Amino acid sequence: MSRGARWTLGTFSLLFSGIFVISGSRSPRPWVVWICAAFCVVIAIACFSSIARGPAVRVIGAVVFLLYCGYLVFEFRVGLWRPYVGSGSEHWINALRGLFVYGLPGLYVAVRGFYPPWGLRAEVFRGTRANAADDDRHR
Repeated sequence: MSRGARWTLGTFSLLFSGIFVISGSRSPRPWVVWICAAFCVVIAIACFSSIARGPAVRVIGAVVFLLYCGYLVFEFRVGLWRPYVGSGSEHWINALRGLFVYGLPGLYVAVRGFYPPWGLRAEVFRGTRANAADDDRHR
């Protein structure tokens, strides 16, 4: 990811973290809002810090994978025989699709520390020529 994209994402992540903290006092479940704020801080750390980027990226990947696993389990518990309305609806088919498209690359990131070449929009996360040397070092 380019430096400009990292700075933009990191800045907005910190902004959203602050919004979560401010709105957390009025929430019926403030711990959920605090977890969201902490996740935004982890994203900002991954964007701004070159030292802590590796562990932060692994945490982000693990969280994405676990959330999609939880979504799939939730949809299975709601019911397998509900009619499928479409790709915008809550359904176990969409949860399974999300697990394959976003969750499995998240697991790969959590284990290996970098985005897989087979993941959706890999050219954005892995870069083209600028990050080729970094990718070769990780193989």
